[in-house]
Amino acid sequence: MKEILASLFKKDISVLTSTVFCILFFTLCISNLMAEEADSLSIEDTMPSESQKTEPYIKERFKNWTLKCIKPVNSIERCEANQIIFNQKQQPVAEISIIKLPRGQVATAAATIIVPLETILSEGLVLAIQELEPKKYQFKFCNSLGCYSQIGLTDDEVEALKRKEKASIFLKHISSGDQQIVIPMSLDGFTKTFSNVIQP
Repeated sequence: MKEILASLFKKDISVLTSTVFCILFFTLCISNLMAEEADSLSIEDTMPSESQKTEPYIKERFKNWTLKCIKPVNSIERCEANQIIFNQKQQPVAEISIIKLPRGQVATAAATIIVPLETILSEGLVLAIQELEPKKYQFKFCNSLGCYSQIGLTDDEVEALKRKEKASIFLKHISSGDQQIVIPMSLDGFTKTFSNVIQP
């Protein structure tokens, strides 16, 4: 459903959550980020209820993170560390899901980040983890639910997510002109949640 929002967004979007299969992208380091707050960005989480065991459901909550799982019929339960990110108006503005990758790969984990429609795709998405160099990623695709960036996380980046207190997502929206939008991401609860994600 689409509705009128104050200031930044003219369209509201609904984002369905799902278990994530991620593709590692080449990265580009950037610096000197200038940003506006994302107080008017909005997405809506429409995750199915826990009773629908063939669909993603929340198994446990650890502060700002949830352990979201799916248990297909006659298959092994698979889980991911998930966070719905809210702005100061308590509107959901983005979603990040992180899974562990099998040992021996370049990346330790893979993440899918979902942001609202009308994000400027050519500008990509920047993930800045506290005290690490920010990295820029391209978008994989958009559909009626939102725009998706699928990225690989190194062991150093995963360890930083565990030790630090915050990270931020930067993007440009069609209505923000040349200014970047910043979406702060809390890391409170990530370590406990990620420790419960089973490595393939």
